[in-house]
Amino acid sequence: MKGLQLSPRPVRGRLLFRCVPVILLILAAALFFYRSPALILSDAGFDTLYGARRSFLKQAGLSLRFFRRVKRVLIAEDANPEAAVFAIEEGSRRPWAVLGHSRYLRGLELYARRRPEVRVTVIREDSPPLSDGSPRQEAQPGEVESVFADTRLNSWRAGLCAAILAGESPGQVLVFQDRQHYPVNREAFTAGLQEENKSLSAVFLNGDIDYHAWDQVLCVVLGGPANSYFDRKDTIPALLFTWTDGALSPSTVKVLGDDSPWALAREAFRPPSGGEAYRIVPAEFTVLRGRTGAELGKRLKKAVHSQIPAR
Repeated sequence: MKGLQLSPRPVRGRLLFRCVPVILLILAAALFFYRSPALILSDAGFDTLYGARRSFLKQAGLSLRFFRRVKRVLIAEDANPEAAVFAIEEGSRRPWAVLGHSRYLRGLELYARRRPEVRVTVIREDSPPLSDGSPRQEAQPGEVESVFADTRLNSWRAGLCAAILAGESPGQVLVFQDRQHYPVNREAFTAGLQEENKSLSAVFLNGDIDYHAWDQVLCVVLGGPANSYFDRKDTIPALLFTWTDGALSPSTVKVLGDDSPWALAREAFRPPSGGEAYRIVPAEFTVLRGRTGAELGKRLKKAVHSQIPAR
């Protein structure tokens, strides 16, 4: 008696099934490279401070998020507006959007006037205009859009982190910065500090002051030069606002506050909703790996994503 003969699997169908993922991958890659890229203006000095690895990771992450290439456009720090425009056009003839710091403002404004169909966004270091209650006038074609750092929320989060690093004892937290309310807003920082520990007080100092009363200091926030802190080689924990790679900071620095173009780009590239003349974007805080215990690190990571509570 002959056994049953099973029909062989259709080879053609099996090959087609295996080819589908490859075809889809090729189509996705083609679409990715076909879409207009986003451009970020940078310079060699910034790249050196920020670190090549960090820049690459940010660039790759943004490219995946927006599913389009995010390209760096390198220009000289003192480039004139025409040179900046030339560099942008060399980066792409049809960019989706262009983003740069306010130190390139004149070049970005010139490019926006010449290419009004392209969104051009500037990250500013000053404060946003005071609101009079009237609707914001959104940027018109040929004008740059503005993004400001959310100094109030940044300061609240920095205050929470400083209080966590300071512990439960009464004492002082020193805040070094050059300008009165940037990068740390005094009112918001103090509110965040005392939300966590009401027995702490904040002392705000200009960076060039030679401070001596260190016996009550439990934490330091570095928003500007503070040679008197770094010269001590002490164990007082610190939160540092900087664009420099955190790996290069002293081991006493536990938290990094980054309001660089790479850190703000995710929200800065987001198309504005109707009526927005400008956007306010929080900095990116990082709890540096290996510099805190597990429980302390967990509390700090929660603090850097917290929101100011409604009263």
